Amino acid sequence: MPQIPQDLYEYQKEDYQRMLGEGSFLNCSEMGTGKTPESLAVVEEGHFQSPLIICPNSLRLEWARQIENWLGLKSCVCTTDSYTKLGPILRGFQKGIKYKIINYETLRSLPNMEILKHLWFDIIIFDEVHKLRNPKTKLVLGEREEVEGRKVGETKGGVWKFLQEHSNAKVLALSGSPIMNYPNDLYVPLSVVKPEIWQRNSEGWRAFMYRYCMWSDGRYGAYIYGTKNMSELKAKMEDFTIKRLKKDVLKFLPDKYYQRIQLDMPKDQRKAYNDMRDQLCVLLDTGEPLWSTSVLSTLTRLRQINLDPKIVGVAANSAKTEYLMDLIESMVNTDTKSGDEDTLNGTPKLVVFSTFEKYIHLLSTIYLKDIPHVVITGEVNPNDRSKRVKEFQEDPHIKLCLGTIQTMGEGITLTAASTVVMADRWWNEPTNSQAVDRLHRIGQKSAVQVLYPICKDSADEILDNVLQRKAEANEGYQSETQIRASIISSIRGS
Repeated sequence: MPQIPQDLYEYQKEDYQRMLGEGSFLNCSEMGTGKTPESLAVVEEGHFQSPLIICPNSLRLEWARQIENWLGLKSCVCTTDSYTKLGPILRGFQKGIKYKIINYETLRSLPNMEILKHLWFDIIIFDEVHKLRNPKTKLVLGEREEVEGRKVGETKGGVWKFLQEHSNAKVLALSGSPIMNYPNDLYVPLSVVKPEIWQRNSEGWRAFMYRYCMWSDGRYGAYIYGTKNMSELKAKMEDFTIKRLKKDVLKFLPDKYYQRIQLDMPKDQRKAYNDMRDQLCVLLDTGEPLWSTSVLSTLTRLRQINLDPKIVGVAANSAKTEYLMDLIESMVNTDTKSGDEDTLNGTPKLVVFSTFEKYIHLLSTIYLKDIPHVVITGEVNPNDRSKRVKEFQEDPHIKLCLGTIQTMGEGITLTAASTVVMADRWWNEPTNSQAVDRLHRIGQKSAVQVLYPICKDSADEILDNVLQRKAEANEGYQSETQIRASIISSIRGS
């Protein structure tokens, strides 16, 4: 069993010792650098007695596994049942179990919040703290009681209120992708660790946006399109922020290689795609705004047809599915004797990501029913996800892992494979990179190959170009809305 802190890397020891210092910290180190053991080292070496870990629902059991792996301790983990969610936590206090783990959804419930405010925690760890980037949500801001259709009284619940009720607790906020779109995504995480600088209210968030974002008034409020004063913001954050890059601290990790495979749609798929593209153009010509539900839903169907027309009920072939099946067949039929670490029982393993749950279901039930594989999507009970990860990592007969970027793209380890196919991608690059880094992390011994199958003359190709330009220009803050608008404009002009 690994030992904390003896088995940490030198940079991890430096990080946890720094976080042991006075005050709360924001750890923004890149995915795969080991923020979890660093945080556990803070708890153990700092002699904290009652830690609370707040994480996405899909990561509850992963945290429990890592605590047991590193410390040999059992944890109490909240359930997904809304009526008994905090039962294990309360029993944990009664039995003297040290580590308590809840998900963010727990904080949406006023009854749960009422219970939590009476419990004592001396350190609170927010994992994937970028989940709190929107201060307008009930999760952050809380809610007021509704009487006769009107909101009345003081705001109750929400992360800001929860932290106010536990003001003596040290806070560690963890995220490898703290900024998903623009710097205002940082405001709530900053307010979590430094409320004396960034107040926990909407007024502070607006002032922050005005100071660090370029914006203009839009139909639905402020429209953010750029950044400013970033050197000032970085200077303010320097004393309590840690940012490690894998290329700097994990130089022993193998490289990542990216390959774009251009595909031609077959005639029946092209016809279905063009028909849907024309529908989108008609909508836009009628004056329908880019952000309207009808435009966005049509764009979604266009991307699904680009992936596989069967997703939307069109009986047509798919260039991507054909490519994927050829790739899987060649891997399964290859008698690999090279000794690669990701090759078990003579056959390499493969991970496939998509943003569409329907596509993963289609692959699993129709195309891959005779090939052993695991599926990790939002439909899979969180209690079963860690079991499936374990199967993929350890069972030599499980060759494939299929999952959605939204569910499988964070908090898990898939180093049994070194090849990943991004069948389609999310609207911003940090989310896609986080998914790829499920393979490219500590424990990976082979070079990671990232495959992007891209259909020629499609929305898929446009998205790839936008994301590439953004990466090359080092434009870290481009919103998902802007990317969608770029794609729609390109489609309309084609």
